Amino acid sequence: MKAITALYLAQAREFLRDRTAVLFVLLIPVVFAVFFGLVFSGGGRFTLHLGLVNEDLGPMGDQIVKNLEAPEAEGGYTLIAGAREDLLASLKRGELHALLILPESLSESTMSGQSAAIEVLYDTSNPNSSDLAVGVVRTMLNEINLTMSGSPPMLEMKPQAVQTNPLRSIDFYMPGMLGVALLWLGIFGTAQPIVTQREAQILRRIGVTPVSRTTILTAEVSWRVTVGLLQTTTFLLVGYFGFGVGVISWPPFIGAILLGTLVFVCLGYVLAGVGRSIESTMAIAQLVNFPMMMLSGSIFMTEMLPKLFKPIMTVLPLTYLSDLLRHTMVGVQPAHSMALNFAVLGAWLIVLALLAIKLWRWE
Repeated sequence: MKAITALYLAQAREFLRDRTAVLFVLLIPVVFAVFFGLVFSGGGRFTLHLGLVNEDLGPMGDQIVKNLEAPEAEGGYTLIAGAREDLLASLKRGELHALLILPESLSESTMSGQSAAIEVLYDTSNPNSSDLAVGVVRTMLNEINLTMSGSPPMLEMKPQAVQTNPLRSIDFYMPGMLGVALLWLGIFGTAQPIVTQREAQILRRIGVTPVSRTTILTAEVSWRVTVGLLQTTTFLLVGYFGFGVGVISWPPFIGAILLGTLVFVCLGYVLAGVGRSIESTMAIAQLVNFPMMMLSGSIFMTEMLPKLFKPIMTVLPLTYLSDLLRHTMVGVQPAHSMALNFAVLGAWLIVLALLAIKLWRWE
């Protein structure tokens, strides 16, 4: 036990002396989580800016303008009336999302029973907002047509909110970046220090001591699990006191943290066994780090990713860890069952542990 404690403390001192490892493992993931949560917080509400040109001198144009300016329409869009040339210039400058033009013959055509075409101009350089604007205008014109026909609506929409605590951006990014932090523990807190110690012949000198290899690896893995718990504590403190993000289900959360930490620590040992130098190890690590971060749903929602990447996503361990963390921390409906998430992480742990043992080298 004394040997394990001594080696454990030696690993702690070595880790704390490596400022890069401390930054990447403990601090930067928290900074990223807060940054993404604030940037994509969605605090502002998107409002369509619609221009309106009324060239009709009859009653129909005035009636349509009154319908568009109705109090119930407020908040969804802003209506800006003016002359055709002025509003068309505003549309070209990007100040309007769409421009409605009521033709001069509108009242005459509708009173004679003929249809009248209302021009809707929009900027194709911004397809997202322009498509939304055209859809809103189409809905408004359909409602005006129903009002003009005099027929009462037979179906009425009754909106009813189901989720009383909607998901915030910080709720998405805090658990996701905690998973990334555990990944970086394997890359920057495990693979990189091991290769550095191997190149400095530290591992070779330890390997020839009377201390058993089991004792050495027990101390090293124990320290890295401690770092994983420190990462988790840091995230929980920042999340709870800064943004009200806590843990709603402690037992599976603790299990996910311990299992995820062991998976990525074993991944670090595998990377250290594959790489022959610190440069080659870090190059290989980046090939693992990038797809793991981008395709696991930790930073981008899985619905945003192309279907081409879905097969890769289904085999990444970080996919299942992030799913577990979001479910246990903020109550997000998991993409997979909790049993499947733990089973996949457990399978990865067995595979990576066997590979780490096979690839381990003292020098």
